[in-house]
Order: sequence, then structure tokens, then C-alpha cells
Amino acid sequence: MTHAPGSPRPLYPMFVDIGGRRCLVVGGGTIATDKARKLVEHGAVLRVVSPDVTAELAAMTAAGGAEHRGRTYLPEDLDGCTLAFAATDRADVNRAVAADARERGIPCNVADAPARGDFTVPSVVRRGDLAIAVSTGGASPVVARHVRRRIEEAYGPEWEALIALLRDLRGDLKARHRDMPGRRAAVERLMESDVLRRLAEGDDDGARALARRVLDLEGVAA
Repeated sequence: MTHAPGSPRPLYPMFVDIGGRRCLVVGGGTIATDKARKLVEHGAVLRVVSPDVTAELAAMTAAGGAEHRGRTYLPEDLDGCTLAFAATDRADVNRAVAADARERGIPCNVADAPARGDFTVPSVVRRGDLAIAVSTGGASPVVARHVRRRIEEAYGPEWEALIALLRDLRGDLKARHRDMPGRRAAVERLMESDVLRRLAEGDDDGARALARRVLDLEGVAA
């Protein structure tokens, strides 16, 4: 990938485990609520800083799912945080959150100006453990959502079933094919079969039998 002088730097894609880690959301509106909801869904310990919050954020706090500091932002709100999200309707506050977070080495997402932050949040398609992320580097969330809708059409529920099946067979697969190239070749053969069609048609037993045969697991205890 080339980087033209003066253009935004390309972002490094990664998935982060935030389970049990404290994350800060500064803001109490719709955007902040969306950020908070997704953080909680992924197991984060949430801290929200804003004088006012939406009804949903208030409900999260009342249910014990978030800490709410009902005032304006202060630098110490970043104490103990792994990630920060600046999501207020004030550019100066968002800039301050990003600057303070950078001083502390805490990655920060800036909702109204992605280039001022350290990371953007992609548009994601989920099929169970399969996650497909789409990002335009903050240039156009609308385009990212458009691409996501196309991906949703192309990757139906059968992909969730496939990933679940492969997870279930992972131990047998590693026992049969002890080297990574062998496992990779076996799964490639499975992807060339009609296993997805069978799963899409609800033929789970047929798909499992096919998978065991194609992956050469017939001699391995089921």
C-alpha cells in the first residue's frame, strides 16, 4: 500500500478484546449512546461523562451497566481507561479529550473529526464469530454502510453455521492434520464443496457429514 504525501495515513485494521476493560465515552447524545451500547455489548466496563444523557444511557447507568459522571469532562476521567471516545457536540471538548488521551497513551476515537483521533470504528457485519469490518478511514461512513449492506446480502446465516461447525471440528482437524499447511488445504477443500448450500437449506447433519469426509476426519472420534 502506498501513502501519498499529504494524504491521510492508512489505518492498521485490528480486532481488540475489551472485555472487562474500562472505556471512556465523553458525551451523552445519540452518537455517544451508540458508542456506549456497542462497548457494553463487547464486555467493556463503561464510564460516561456528560451533564445530560439520553434515556438509554440513563437506563444503562441505573441498571449498573455504566458509571455516569454527570458533569463536564475533566482529564482525570481518563484514569484507568483503555480506550476513549470523544462524542460531544463541542469540537473544543472533543479536541481536549483526544489531546489528553494521547498524552497518556490511550487510543481515542473522535466522532466529529476522525482524523484528529487514533482510530475509527468500522461498519461491521456479524455472522456469529465471523466479523467482517468495512472502513473508509473516516472519509465516508455512508459508503461504509452501503458496502456493509452488500456484504450482508452476500454472506447469509449459513456462514455463522459454517464457522460454528468448524469451531466444533477444530480439535479433530488439528489431530488429523498436525501441520498448518495440511489444515489450511483441508479447509480449502471444504470451501470448494457444497457445504454452504447444505447449511443454507437447513441440512445441518448432511453438512457435518460432508465436512468430516472432506476434512478427512472419518477415522477421528466424532
